[in-house]
Amino acid sequence: MFSFSIGSGLLRTSTTTMEERHASHRSGRPDSSQPRGACAVTALLLHPIGLDRTTWDHLPIEDVLAVDLPGHGNAPWAGMQGLGEVADVVLDMVPATAEPLDLVGLSLGGMVALHAALRHPGRVRSIVVACALAATPTEVMIERATKTELVGMRGMTSSMISRWFTQDTIETRSELIANTERHLLADDPTVIAHYWRLISTHDVRAQLRRMSVPTTVIAGLADVSVPPAAARELAAGIPHARFVELPGAHMLHLESPRAFADAVDRHRLTV
Repeated sequence: MFSFSIGSGLLRTSTTTMEERHASHRSGRPDSSQPRGACAVTALLLHPIGLDRTTWDHLPIEDVLAVDLPGHGNAPWAGMQGLGEVADVVLDMVPATAEPLDLVGLSLGGMVALHAALRHPGRVRSIVVACALAATPTEVMIERATKTELVGMRGMTSSMISRWFTQDTIETRSELIANTERHLLADDPTVIAHYWRLISTHDVRAQLRRMSVPTTVIAGLADVSVPPAAARELAAGIPHARFVELPGAHMLHLESPRAFADAVDRHRLTV
């Protein structure tokens, strides 16, 4: 894997060689029997709330940039007032030579991908939106923001883990859960609370019909935050969107990395 950083470390690009993919077969990562091919277009990976670009490190997708959303990882908070502004900031991090992009976002990252494609269709070739809604339940998100401010990340982490992963994963994959908890506990609760408020305003239902880029919507069969029916509703609102269901809950890229990577590959091969 080759990597480099730009500026303050906001971006990471990597390619996975065929030899690495063969070697990774036993660890549950895709092997050469899966539909792989060289992609000239860069995939921009957008992570969930509370995590950072390193959440994608073990996902074998070729020709990628992974970005820290503002206020996460090495990216400074930029005082955005809506997810559309987050999308603007994120795209401004990307070198012009990397465009047009295939955006791959999960949860918060999926919502940011939707806004980016709607606001900047000329800079986006296609999008993969995983575990994200067309519109969020406003009161639920505001309640989360308020609670985060009151109890901090230590008081929020347990409930986030229980929403994000299946019980089987929580019980059997202790290293994954511990690593996720470490990331969440290191977050600034003020920033996370602000993101919950930004998410509370997310509603692109009236705009979906003008989505002009190829789109795949991915749902987790056990996702309680974005049930498959809600993800299917998002896909139904976007012209010619593909809908894919995968085993796992909300953090599909962590619970089912091989299936997630294959779904992204198939999307990119059809664009």
